[in-house]
Amino acid sequence: MSNFPTLFSPAKIGSLELKNRLIMPAMGTGMQNEDGSVSDQLYHYHRVRAAGGTGMITVEIAAVHQTTAGNLGVGIYDDRFIPGLKRLAEAIHKGGAKACIQLWHAGRQTNSSITGLPLIAPSAIPCPLCQEEPEVMDHQLIREIVESYGDAARRAKEAGFDAIELHGAHGYLIAQFMSPYSNQRTDEYGGTLENRARFALEIIDNVRQKVGPDFPIIYRLSGEEKVPGGLTIEDNKKIARLLVDQGVNCLHVSVGVYESLRYTVPPMDLDRGFNAWAAAEIKKAVDVPVIAVGRINDPFVAEEILANKQADFIAIGRSLLADPAWPNKVQNGQYDRMRHCIACNQGCVDRMLLEGRHASCILNPACGRENEFVFEPVTGKRKVVVVGGGPAGMEAARIVKDRGCDVVLFEAAPQLGGQWRLAGLPPKKCEIAGDVKWLIKQLELTGVEVRLNTPATKEKIQAENPDAIILATGSVPVKPRIDGIDLPHVLLATEVLDDPSKVGQTVVVIGGGATGMETAEFLAEMGKQVTVIEALGDVARDLGPARKHFLMERVEAYKIDIKLNTRVKKITAEGVELEDDKHTRIPADSVVIAVGVTSNNLLEEEVKEIADVYVIGDAKAPRTVMNAIYEANEVARSLFRKAGEDQSPIHDPHDLCLV
Repeated sequence: MSNFPTLFSPAKIGSLELKNRLIMPAMGTGMQNEDGSVSDQLYHYHRVRAAGGTGMITVEIAAVHQTTAGNLGVGIYDDRFIPGLKRLAEAIHKGGAKACIQLWHAGRQTNSSITGLPLIAPSAIPCPLCQEEPEVMDHQLIREIVESYGDAARRAKEAGFDAIELHGAHGYLIAQFMSPYSNQRTDEYGGTLENRARFALEIIDNVRQKVGPDFPIIYRLSGEEKVPGGLTIEDNKKIARLLVDQGVNCLHVSVGVYESLRYTVPPMDLDRGFNAWAAAEIKKAVDVPVIAVGRINDPFVAEEILANKQADFIAIGRSLLADPAWPNKVQNGQYDRMRHCIACNQGCVDRMLLEGRHASCILNPACGRENEFVFEPVTGKRKVVVVGGGPAGMEAARIVKDRGCDVVLFEAAPQLGGQWRLAGLPPKKCEIAGDVKWLIKQLELTGVEVRLNTPATKEKIQAENPDAIILATGSVPVKPRIDGIDLPHVLLATEVLDDPSKVGQTVVVIGGGATGMETAEFLAEMGKQVTVIEALGDVARDLGPARKHFLMERVEAYKIDIKLNTRVKKITAEGVELEDDKHTRIPADSVVIAVGVTSNNLLEEEVKEIADVYVIGDAKAPRTVMNAIYEANEVARSLFRKAGEDQSPIHDPHDLCLV
């Protein structure tokens, strides 16, 4: 009997039947062409995910009007977009999924520098993040925007989509009208809940007129906006009834607005399925299907939500970035092969919002590069030696082995994982620990020969007679030049995470980056009294905004003392002395060093005459795990491929780049 009888059972949204209860929600990718049309990159991104077994794919935010156009999503405000959208819908259908597209207007949650036009909103209240005052929409413009939603829905149907989703969540234009947080109008579009809902209801009516009675309309709403004066779950239960009475066929229950984006794209700090309660509350209020979303990266959690009748469908977004074949692997009993999203936000939302680059995934660099990061078997008998069992080494080893090579992995430590294993030890980071276990399991399943407690030497590598050598030897912590650095009570952060029993009751952590702050939290959770000393003016600068927010909440709760713009002059047996006019002394039983790392790459020169050598990850230069896994994929997927040979991707059931 299946472990997931409900998850993989068919169900309907209106007249549309889906083969299972899994839906890929709309997620901005930044992969569209500059003019908003469908790019080849976006086409292949959705083609791969449609073939992964999901019941329905929802294409990302589609701009319904020029006042919301720009570089954030595809366009659907003109008939010229229909051919590209038709090609996309056909690719989704060919993969075996139904196709939906999300109709969207940002309202005040964008900038005129992006749209090239003034911002518009129900009231002249700037978004706290975008900080640009919008123009107030008059009745003529309201009517124009309402019509634009209906026209966009008509284009979606003409392009072959099976359903549309109205984006009424996350503080975008429809939600701006709906919420007293952003709507201070005194006319028929403001004041009472019924008046604030008028804009949404007019849009639904216009859409229904233009797509007909049987075309499914899904509405995405935030169960809670999580801002002062924003919509609550009780508000939204009333709103849900109005929406359904107007003809909505399904409600998709999300959370948050831009100001509370940390809940909308929840990091690993929040529990799996944390928002399912909101879907359950909305479901009590209506008699149409409800979609649950929010950190549902595990099929057992998804099945439990459905079995408990908290929702009728499950939206899995970032999970399909990490592993497009997530549904197929689960349904086919390949649970050990399914890679969990770790909700780090680094490769997807942080990469888009902070770096202005297309969305990807730190665990699956093929995301957004589906036609570049190909997978194909290696011809002939080849042997590869991988040195280092951290994330880069394990990732490279498993891919090269899957491609058909013999692989030997040398690891000097008694266990695999390297810095990735240590990264999974602080509070709220168990998802990383899970990924370490997953990588180790893949080495077992594929048959990589792992030699623990075996420091690699030139002689040992040469004895393997390899055709290629991948050096993933990582990095080692930096010891700053501070008087007293070698005293016995001075420990490295890596040592502390590995064995906290060495640490006394009062602790000074030198270094306030992510490693330092997470080590401080790790110790504070054990009841230690912790002080963090940081030379710069802020801590955890290398964390994305969502993760940093929740980390700093816990830091405050643990009463960790943080001293910014402060340097340590020397370490003594009693604690540390600061570089200030008063020679301030802070007592400490233990001092922990977390000031960065340097590459550990002593083997490259020694072994380069044995075979082709590839250096990846921190061994190449200290950076993030995103770089490490990207370079592992880059090397492992291209190894032994001849220049000029066919670069087309092919299917492999274990590969993340599924076709």
